[in-house]
Amino acid sequence: MSAPNLRVVASKLVIRNAFTRLPFRFGVVTMEAAPVALLEVEVEFGDGGRVKGVASDFLAYKWFDKRPEKSPADNVADLLTAIGDARGIYADTGSGTPFGLWADTNAEIERRTLERGFNRLGASFAGSMMERAVIDATGRHLGLGFDAMVRSNALGLTPERILPEVGFDDVLGALPDRPLTRVALRHTVGLVDAISRADMPADAPDDGFPVTLEDYLAVDELRYLKVKVGGDIEADIARLTAIADVVNRCGRPVKMTLDGNEQYNGLEAFVDLVEAIKSTPALADLWASVLFVEQPLHRDVAMATRLSATAMTAIGRPLLIDEADGWPTAYREAIELGYGGASHKNCKGVYHSMINAGLTETRNRAAGEKRYFLSGEDLTNLATVPLQADLCVVATLGISHVERNGHHYFAGLDHLPHRERENALSRHPDLYERHKDGVALRITGGMLEIGSLQVPGLGVVDLPDLGIGIPEADWDFSMLETGHNA
Repeated sequence: MSAPNLRVVASKLVIRNAFTRLPFRFGVVTMEAAPVALLEVEVEFGDGGRVKGVASDFLAYKWFDKRPEKSPADNVADLLTAIGDARGIYADTGSGTPFGLWADTNAEIERRTLERGFNRLGASFAGSMMERAVIDATGRHLGLGFDAMVRSNALGLTPERILPEVGFDDVLGALPDRPLTRVALRHTVGLVDAISRADMPADAPDDGFPVTLEDYLAVDELRYLKVKVGGDIEADIARLTAIADVVNRCGRPVKMTLDGNEQYNGLEAFVDLVEAIKSTPALADLWASVLFVEQPLHRDVAMATRLSATAMTAIGRPLLIDEADGWPTAYREAIELGYGGASHKNCKGVYHSMINAGLTETRNRAAGEKRYFLSGEDLTNLATVPLQADLCVVATLGISHVERNGHHYFAGLDHLPHRERENALSRHPDLYERHKDGVALRITGGMLEIGSLQVPGLGVVDLPDLGIGIPEADWDFSMLETGHNA
C-alpha cells in the first residue's frame, strides 16, 4: 500500500519520575531514580483526519553522554533540549510520509544538537522520540500494527536514501516470515547486583520480587544473561566466578553475552580479560556460553581504526557496537572496521534498526553466511509505552532474546498510574500478570509472550494520561533527589 502523507501539527511532553526498588549501575553512575519522558504528537493526514500518537523513554543520564564534566542534571537537560529541537524541526518541515519526515529531519536535528555541544547519539534519541510517536499515530490512523505497517510499507520506508546498497526488499528479506509471538528475556547482571543469596543486601526490598541472580535463575528460569564487566581484571574474574557458580547450580544451560560498557580504551586491554577468563578453570563453561561481546571500546576510539585481527582471534567472539551506533550509517562503517553486529534500541531509532537489518541481509548474502546480526539491548525499558513499543520492533526484526531489566530495578508497574497498570493487564494478559495488589511483567520459562502487541499503532492500545505527569517547564532534576512524583 502507499504510505500516507502527514504532518505534525502539535506536540506535548511531560515527565514522570520513577524510583527504583534496587540501585543499579548505569554506565558510570549508580542510579536510584530517573525521569521518564512522555511525548504526545497530533498528526494531520492527507485525508484530513487527525490522530494522536505517543512515545516514551527513560531520560538516561550518563549513557548518552559520559563526559565527567557533565552532571546527571546536565545530561537530562541536554536530552530535553534535543527533544525540543526535534519537535520544532518536525513542525517546521511540513508534510511527508512517516519515513520521509524522519529522513528529511534527521540531518537538521543532528546539526542543531551538535551545535549545542551535545552528541550524535543524543540527536538520534531526540529524533527517535518524534519518529516513534508519528509511527504510533500512523498505525492508529490506518488501523494497522507495526509489523503490518512494515510489511505493507505503509511507512514509506526507502532505506536507499540512507544506504544506497540497501533496498526495501532487503529489509523484508531480513525479517522472519511473521512477527515473533514470544522472545527470551536476557537478564542483565549489573556491576553492583547481588549474585547469590549470601550477597543479599540488608536493606533488600520485601516486595515479593527476586533480588539476587540466584533467585532470578530459579524463579524466572532464565535462559540468557547479559553480564557487565568493569575493566578491573581481578574484580571481574572474582565476580564472573561467582556468577558461574550460581549458573552451574541452576541445572540448565544458560547462554551469555558480555557488555564491556565502553570501559576499555584499547582492544588489547579487553584481550587481557579474555585471557584471564580462559586461564581460570572455573570459568570454562561460562566462556563457552558467551555469544558475543558488546561495545568494549569507548565510543571515542571504537570507530577510529580497524579492529586488530590478532586481538579478534584471541577474543574469538563477534563484537557489536552499541553506544558507537549513534548515526544512521554507523553500522556500515563499523562492519568495515571488523565488527559483526549492532544493537537494536528504539532510543536510537526504529528506522535506524530497520536499515541496519537490511544491511545485515545484503552483507550476509554477499558473504554466503550469517556473519552479521542485530541484537536487542535496552537495560531499563519500562512498561508500558517504552517496553511495548520496543518489543513490537523486536518481534518484527525477529530478535529471539532481548536484554530487559526494568522489571528488576523497578517494582513491576508501580511507577504507572493505577488505571494504566490495570489497562495493561487487561489488554495484554500474555505480557503482564497480577502481583499482590499491583501488576508485573509475566515471565514464564525465561520467556515473554508478546503476541498481544500487534495492535493498531506501536504496541499500545490506550494512550497514557499526560495529565498525570509534570509539564516539562515545571520539572526539575532536584525532584528526583527529594522523591517528588507526578
